Amino acid sequence: MADEVIAEPAAPAVSPAVKITVRPNGPFRVEGPIELVDVNGNGWDLTDKPAISLCRCGLSSKRPFCDGTHGREGWKCDATPIPADPIAQG
Repeated sequence: MADEVIAEPAAPAVSPAVKITVRPNGPFRVEGPIELVDVNGNGWDLTDKPAISLCRCGLSSKRPFCDGTHGREGWKCDATPIPADPIAQG
């Protein structure tokens, strides 16, 4: 059995990363392969959509997707990460 070749296990498939960007005064921009489902498990068809924008203001008539209403209504919300360590003041 000296001619027997032992196959090495295949490396696990690596999925592309999903990136979520919080747009200033706007939606969540989601880029990458995702599955979007409602509370009942019903999914939206995101075929051929490399990125989507999800409503953050609650005003969109196409929720969960953004339709730009936030801009027309003047909705404002800054969102930045909270520092991990407290910043000394004064």
